[in-house]
Amino acid sequence: PETPRPERLGGVGLEPEFFPIVRDAKGRPQARLLLTQPDGSGVLEIVDELAAADGRIAPRSSRPPGPVEYPIEGGGRLTFEPGAQVEHSTAVYPSIATACVDVGDILGRLREAFGRRNVALAALGIDVWHDVETVPQQLRAGRYTAQAAYYRQRGHWGAVMMRHTASLQINLDLGPEGVWQERWLVANLASPLMTATFASSPGLSAVCSRARAWQELDPSRSGFPRLLVEGPGDDPRGEWGQAALEADVMIYRVNDDHFEPGCPGCSFEKWIKKGHPRWGWPTADDLDYHLTTLFFEVRPRGFLELRAGEALPDRWRAVPVTLMAALFYDDGARKAALDLLHDRRTELPELWRRAALDGVRDPEIRDLACDLWKIGLDGARSLPEGYVDDDDIGAVVAYLEHFTSRGRMPT
Repeated sequence: PETPRPERLGGVGLEPEFFPIVRDAKGRPQARLLLTQPDGSGVLEIVDELAAADGRIAPRSSRPPGPVEYPIEGGGRLTFEPGAQVEHSTAVYPSIATACVDVGDILGRLREAFGRRNVALAALGIDVWHDVETVPQQLRAGRYTAQAAYYRQRGHWGAVMMRHTASLQINLDLGPEGVWQERWLVANLASPLMTATFASSPGLSAVCSRARAWQELDPSRSGFPRLLVEGPGDDPRGEWGQAALEADVMIYRVNDDHFEPGCPGCSFEKWIKKGHPRWGWPTADDLDYHLTTLFFEVRPRGFLELRAGEALPDRWRAVPVTLMAALFYDDGARKAALDLLHDRRTELPELWRRAALDGVRDPEIRDLACDLWKIGLDGARSLPEGYVDDDDIGAVVAYLEHFTSRGRMPT
């Protein structure tokens, strides 16, 4: 029988990332594969071969040192992070089920191609096998070198984030007036619980080293908008606008080929008020570009970009997608989530810190997570037939029973 067409609730777009890990003859991790290699066996060369033989993945649309991408038939693209992590940005799909099927299809094609070169595409939040200093920055276009130079002024965490972490970003619809404000708030309030529940980046002092990197590399542009934490939370536009003003200028885009790093303490608001001795006063285009350099846990981009998720093993990838989409698109689940978490907004930074350090080993966070994800699971079961696969619902149940309820995480 034909699969029922799901009712149009809201779009789902996913951005999973993977580490290309070279294996030795016994299958053990040996090295991170570089983006390009002199012998033609780098990440790009492998994807070039795949694109030449595969109908869904088109040839490169650009060349190094600029950003490289491979368009995908039906929408979406393959791109790469500074440590040569492979990223698949999907098209916007009408359901959880169709988005997850697309990720599985493209990943299967990639894994077959990389497997022929004895390279695994590993899905976890941080590279646990190699030191970050052994993985060079491989995107050298102006934006990336300026970004790296800016982060170096603040310490080593920027290099960890850029070259040594992998995420599972979830993109969901804003919705109509009155709904999008609730979705914005739910997304932010749930973010520390996502960090805790799906931690897969173990470190010496944290269960979620990827979140620790974001917490330390530049607090002016990560975490949560100050007004959302401090205020009544009824003006997301004001919260986001003030956060943009208070964030330091990461990059001055002099022209399309010339990028200069900013400096800590030089906020966009200060640039507006005092100008810059070399670059003058900002333009509307400078503001637009500045917004692309903000990395708060939730970013409004015409949709809501949920950034807390870590790369997860295949069998669990649909779990955070299913739970967060249910909290967005099932009205009852969204209202119940707001009732549960609304009074915790002033605690967001502290909950996020504890989530990164201890995850659901923290009893309070575990109890909150169990309560929230029960709401999400009930909401997912209420979604129209075909919107989420029964197997994905089963994965949610198994994950919560095996990990969250026991105070455990993949990390």
